Amino acid sequence: MLLPIKGGLVLDDGQHKKARFSVGVPNSPDALATFARRAERLGFSGLWTQDTLSAQSFSLDGLHVLSFMAAATERIGLGISVLYSGRRNPAVQARELATIDQLSGGRLTVGLGVGNDYHRETLESLGIPVDRPVRRLVEGIDVMRALWREDAASYRGEIYSFSDVRSQPKPARPAGPPIWIGARSAPALRRAVRIADGWTGAGPVSTQDFLEQLAVVREALDEQGRDRSGFTVSKGVYLAVEDDVPTARERLVQTFDRAFAANPVYDAAGMADRVAVFGPPEHCAEQLRVLVDAGVDELILHARYDELAQLERFPEVVAALERSR
Repeated sequence: MLLPIKGGLVLDDGQHKKARFSVGVPNSPDALATFARRAERLGFSGLWTQDTLSAQSFSLDGLHVLSFMAAATERIGLGISVLYSGRRNPAVQARELATIDQLSGGRLTVGLGVGNDYHRETLESLGIPVDRPVRRLVEGIDVMRALWREDAASYRGEIYSFSDVRSQPKPARPAGPPIWIGARSAPALRRAVRIADGWTGAGPVSTQDFLEQLAVVREALDEQGRDRSGFTVSKGVYLAVEDDVPTARERLVQTFDRAFAANPVYDAAGMADRVAVFGPPEHCAEQLRVLVDAGVDELILHARYDELAQLERFPEVVAALERSR
């Protein structure tokens, strides 16, 4: 059944498997407040923004969007996926994130990752350190947690080292906001289990690839003696709900061709068929059922066009999932 809970709507299959549904937000200043409030009224669990290293078209900063939505909403969760390690000094980032957590009353979830190699040339040309990205990620998390937890924090690492540094505000929650790692390779997935509170699978990754990655995560959880229920698994999903499959596919193909034409990591050709879920609600539910049955804790649904109109149709898919269990 569909269960209303604090901060969102949960699909419960009656066998202790539950999935939350969140949504990615539009990149339009004029649409943000209306979209956020409507998502909250519809019962979605979270609103998610993205971090962009070098935008070739109009792109709002994800952290500032979260602050804006904290004021526009009351209960719904807020998240960013993912902030890239090394782009921001971890002490500055800790203060920014703690501020958003305070402004939202403890509703923030933080996605972090090392970024992609093709970003590094641009960052380096801007004077941003790009060496040892994995070490910067690991130590950066340690630095933030120390600053959040301790009144006068000290840390000794290979890159960051300091004593008696005070940072305010502290997050609304004593332990700080949950940290989820964006990762694809086996070493990165195992690292996520070791240092984070959860893992988030990328939207441009197919369901089959994601399930193979999930197997690595679960193996690492067992090897490291971590309780699976204490580690959140999420997946970004591009979703297009239309009355027929061809219409949804045609509209998605156009958006993927524009967004990923020059991307050196993800191939735009055939991307809609590889990674997106589209068509009538029942057809979409059938495709999402694979992820729900695999035990994904949170599905982050991203509309590629007509975001508010698509948002209104997303609950039809959740309802179809309920009917199909």
